[in-house]
Amino acid sequence: MLQFEMNNISFNIIPGLESNDHEVRILIDGSDFLGKDYLGIDPPVFFKQKTLFNSGELYIGRCTCGCEGCCDNYVTVRTDEDIISWTNSGGLNIKFNKNDYENIIYSAMHDYSWEDNKRTAERLVDEVFKEIITKDKYCFNWASARIKENIITLSFSKRHEQKLFEFSWDGQSPENAQIAAKKFTKKFIVVR
Repeated sequence: MLQFEMNNISFNIIPGLESNDHEVRILIDGSDFLGKDYLGIDPPVFFKQKTLFNSGELYIGRCTCGCEGCCDNYVTVRTDEDIISWTNSGGLNIKFNKNDYENIIYSAMHDYSWEDNKRTAERLVDEVFKEIITKDKYCFNWASARIKENIITLSFSKRHEQKLFEFSWDGQSPENAQIAAKKFTKKFIVVR
C-alpha cells in the first residue's frame, strides 16, 4: 500500500482591514497558505461552501483589493473514503485525513470567538432571514451591520437585480438586532 504523509489544516480568522470584514486565513501544516498574494474569504462566505466537504471547486482567496470576483483563488477538492485532496492546475497536491479535516472544519465554522457585536448581530439576523423570499421572488443574500451606524442592511436578489432594505437596532446588543429582524419580517409579505 502506498504511504504518504498527511497535511494538517487549521484556520486563523483576522479582521480584514482592506475589506471591512474578516478573513479566514488557511494554515497548512502551521504556515499561512495564502501568503501575501491573497486575502482570505469572509467566514460566513467561506464556511457556507458545500465543496469544503464535497468534490468541486473551493473558493479560498480573493484579490488583495478585497473584492470578490477579482483574481480569486480556488482549489479543486476531491473526496475519497479516507482522504480529502486539494489540487490546482499549478501542481498543488495537498492531502488531509478526512476525519481530522472534517472535525477541524466543523469546529472552526461553529467558533464565533472572532465576532464583535456587529458580526454577531449579522449572524443572528441571517438566521432570521436565511430562507425568506419576498412576494416578488427576491431571495435573501446577506445582512450587514457595518454599512451604517445602528442600521442593519439586508440584501435580496433575483437574477442580477438587487434590493436593499434597512431597519434600526441599538448598535450594541446582537439580540436586539435579532428581535428587530423578526419584527421587520412582518412589515412586508414574505414566503418561507
